[in-house]
Amino acid sequence: MQRMSNKMKNMRAALLFCLVALISLSVSAQNVTVKGTVTDKTGETVIGASVVQKGNIGTGTITDIDGNFTLNVPANSTLVFSYVGMKSQEVALKGRTVINVIMEDDSQALEEVVVIGYGTAKKKDLTGAVSTVKGSDLAKVPVTNAAEALTGKLAGVQITTADGSPDAEMIIKVRGGGSITGDNSPLYIVDGFPVSSMSDIAPSDIEDITVLKDAASTAIYGSQGANGVILITTKGAKGGKTTVSYNGYIQGKSIRKTLDVMDPYQFVMYNYERQALRGSSSIKAFEERYGAYGDLDLYQYQQGHNWQEEMFGNNELSQSHNISVTGGSEKTKFTLSGTYANDKSLMEDNGYRRYNMNFKLKHELYKNLNLDFGVRLADTETQGVGTGGGTYKIRSYDALMKAPVFGLYDQLDIDPSTLPEDEYQEYMNATRSLKDQVNDYWRRKNDRRYNFNAAITWDITKHFVYRAEGGYDYSFNQQKDWYGPKSNKAVQDGGELPMGEWSKKDSWKLRGTHTLTWKQKFANIHDVNIMVGQEYIASNSESNNMIGKFFQEDISPEKMFASMANNSKATGAQTISSTLGKEDRTISFFGRANYSLYDRYLLTVTMRADGSSKFSRGNRWGYFPAAALGWRIIEEPFMENTKEWMSNLKLRLSYGTAGNNRIGDAMYETTYKAYSSGKYYGQGGEQNPHYTLNNNQLANSNLKWETTITRNIGLDFGFFNERLSGSIDYYWNTVKDLLIEMPITAIGYTSMQQNLGQTSNRGVELSLNASILQKKDYSLNFNFNIGFNKNKVDKLADGVNSMSFNSGAFSSDMRGQDDYRVIVGQPLGLVWGFVYDGVYGVDDFVTYTDANGKTQFQFDQSGKYILKEGVVDNTYMTASSYGELRPGAMKLKDLDGDGKISEDKDRTIIGKTQPKFTGGFGLNATYKWFDFSANFNFVVGNDVYNMDKMVSSQSYRNSYANLRADMTPVTLGGKAWTYLDHATGTIITDYETLKSMNANATYWSAATMSDNNPVPTSWAVEDGSFLRLQNLTVGFTLPKEWTKKFACNQLRLYCTLNNVFCLTNYSGYDPEVNTAIRNSKTSGLTPGADFSAYPKSFSWTAGVNITF
Repeated sequence: MQRMSNKMKNMRAALLFCLVALISLSVSAQNVTVKGTVTDKTGETVIGASVVQKGNIGTGTITDIDGNFTLNVPANSTLVFSYVGMKSQEVALKGRTVINVIMEDDSQALEEVVVIGYGTAKKKDLTGAVSTVKGSDLAKVPVTNAAEALTGKLAGVQITTADGSPDAEMIIKVRGGGSITGDNSPLYIVDGFPVSSMSDIAPSDIEDITVLKDAASTAIYGSQGANGVILITTKGAKGGKTTVSYNGYIQGKSIRKTLDVMDPYQFVMYNYERQALRGSSSIKAFEERYGAYGDLDLYQYQQGHNWQEEMFGNNELSQSHNISVTGGSEKTKFTLSGTYANDKSLMEDNGYRRYNMNFKLKHELYKNLNLDFGVRLADTETQGVGTGGGTYKIRSYDALMKAPVFGLYDQLDIDPSTLPEDEYQEYMNATRSLKDQVNDYWRRKNDRRYNFNAAITWDITKHFVYRAEGGYDYSFNQQKDWYGPKSNKAVQDGGELPMGEWSKKDSWKLRGTHTLTWKQKFANIHDVNIMVGQEYIASNSESNNMIGKFFQEDISPEKMFASMANNSKATGAQTISSTLGKEDRTISFFGRANYSLYDRYLLTVTMRADGSSKFSRGNRWGYFPAAALGWRIIEEPFMENTKEWMSNLKLRLSYGTAGNNRIGDAMYETTYKAYSSGKYYGQGGEQNPHYTLNNNQLANSNLKWETTITRNIGLDFGFFNERLSGSIDYYWNTVKDLLIEMPITAIGYTSMQQNLGQTSNRGVELSLNASILQKKDYSLNFNFNIGFNKNKVDKLADGVNSMSFNSGAFSSDMRGQDDYRVIVGQPLGLVWGFVYDGVYGVDDFVTYTDANGKTQFQFDQSGKYILKEGVVDNTYMTASSYGELRPGAMKLKDLDGDGKISEDKDRTIIGKTQPKFTGGFGLNATYKWFDFSANFNFVVGNDVYNMDKMVSSQSYRNSYANLRADMTPVTLGGKAWTYLDHATGTIITDYETLKSMNANATYWSAATMSDNNPVPTSWAVEDGSFLRLQNLTVGFTLPKEWTKKFACNQLRLYCTLNNVFCLTNYSGYDPEVNTAIRNSKTSGLTPGADFSAYPKSFSWTAGVNITF
């Protein structure tokens, strides 16, 4: 019994021990609540530091505004503390529940990883000229186009908005561009896939944008990298706790600037004077419309129509909404984002609506095998035709030139239904408002893009990584144009009945890429990274076009396009055409080797070979090598004593080549098409299709790659742990074997694509970033960039020193139509015309002394003024005008000295549209819960060819035109010459009277300008320099103590003002302009033109950012 008792005791003891051990293990496995504070070495709290359980990224939090955190984790876990710009720390709990951490600055962490071609690199290891803008910086500016948010943020990157329309073309030039007739836009790469633009990407989806500028960084893209490369990375898949974010805003717009025009009284008096110069029959027609001369004083009391307000006064609100969801596990991560934007315009029924969807998935298939998959969808509908580009539409200068009053029609109570047909039409045409004219043109343009990307990454070994990428892009574009019966198009081509044009284009692009990367470090001093790859890209398109005419007069646009076949069936009523494009294929082989010695001496060598189907077999392949050196001077032993105040100093040097093949297909071979207008009898009396030439240009089998050679030397620097950092670069780019469309004389052809000539760009870029204040409750950051660029045409074809080009602004109406030049030794974008030389005075004409001793003009037999000998004759400009050549007409400089103005000998360079330098600067500040940002951009030294000013200073194709206020006769408060005796309504020809009444006149009389023939003069070319406050934002983030009550991690409210002010001497709507003139898009041959530009708006935005 005793022995059993002892056994029982021993068993109890053993059981008790096991129970205690189990309880102990259970306790150790239980969660505990850990609290603490994170500070820096100065004692300031670190706000937003990440605190995560090691090995379980789904369990974590961030520090609040006081640097405090609270986290529930297992008692035996390890916490990882991290923050941008500081060294990460790991702290084992070991049962502790209070952890206070002091974090240290890490200047290396500030040199973040940036995206480069087919990979990434640490900023400290870059040898090329690369600039990056983070998506968080873009998100602070509520815009619908990401390019707009980039404006003024990158040195050497000039971003110009063509005009102020919602879907305005964004023209981006990296370091000036070098092509003459070719496309100077950079290559856009979105998540590895080449696209035509970045306009259909929602800014809220962007993670970062990187711009590659020199060949050391762009040569890896070979044939398409000549004009720089813009790499856009959309927000990637992220694991951990599911996060839902909403970003939305509403926006109101108004025209930022209106132009002064004549008031009703000035208008009728000027137009009466203009008719009086023509004679009594013209006066009679004027008085039938506006009343007798003695009654014109009544117009002083009539308020005129403000056509600018009517045309650009739409006050509909714009809106944008974005919802994104991110989350997943350690093995499967995803992000899904959807955006809806409805951007209204200053004009009614003009604007656009866009839907975006972006999905990314990252999944670990196996330990060393990962899958990336992405889908990006965009659906955009553009409404309205705007005012710029194209041929048939209302023009913005119509809002200046339309009569502010309808004359007697305003005074009389007329029932139009009682009028005879001819009088009814005259009445309707005379009293149509601009809104009526806008409604004559209706457009709906749909662009849908579906982009799919997938990649497999295989970590073969520790040193070898293989990656295969595939992508497919399909886009559907259609445009419907409806022309009302009173539109210019219907009047000229449609028998004054409604007509429509419907065009469709389907395009696809396929991409496949394989890369193999080897990374290895030897003896901790040699670091080698070698990547080789192969890529195949193919694309094609097909298009259809339908034109329908002679529909019933009251048909609506929607009904017309629902029944295009149901028109009159008259001859020419229906036209259908289609085109199947030729497949464009490029196959490439490329490689890049990076070598680092002692982490301070850097070498990069790149090579790419491209084979393009756009060239004949002998010229198909282009080879584009590049090399770059980097020296991290800061890592040298002799710099050790400087590290207390200097954190970075690196010298970069690069040289390389890149190519350009942006020309049409089949330029090297002659192709044919079936002639659609009829058939011809052939052998055997059978009908056979007749084939005709398909090429618009004469084929050239010798075409080859256009090549850009870049040279770059740069210095990166940083002080005080990157509190002040920046870079300075000098570059010299040469573009040779330019692909230029040259005029030729050949049967059936007018031009041929050729390789000839050379251009160059030299410049300096400076970027600065300063973290001026960084405290717990407040911060202040400043950034600045500036880029100087000098462009020059080095040579053209043998024996050719200049080339002429027509802007086409006023078609054959313009005298001196070839108003642009390309000249050897000069920059691109030269405006060519006459030099303004003031105004003819009374003493420029022959006079005599009458019997009373008074000076009088002498007239010729036809009653015209006679110029004195030696005074330049400018009848070239005044011909066909109402006033003809007389005192008060415009003078032009006689450059050849023959005494007479002529088109051939008296024109010269009157404008240079290339700026001398561009840039921007910005301020970002925080104070407690408030944030503030202001962004400025500037352009200096460029000329703007103000075609609107030219045409609105004469009565261009308008019987009774209103003009700019400066052209008001000086006797009515303006600046222009006048000949009208207000007391009698007669034209004055008396010498003394004319001299005295025009003593203060500085402008010519518009009546001395031909109605239908604008002339390019230096007076119409203005300095386009400006400084603009692009946007101003104030935000308020609610304290977490408030937001956590309704399960919200962050809630920020903000207000933004866009285009707040623009300091400039330019007299037009806005100096930042580069209109398409009459083309569908801007041309590099005719830059800097202000032709019917859509005015830019001032806008206010109120928005909210919420994260759950």
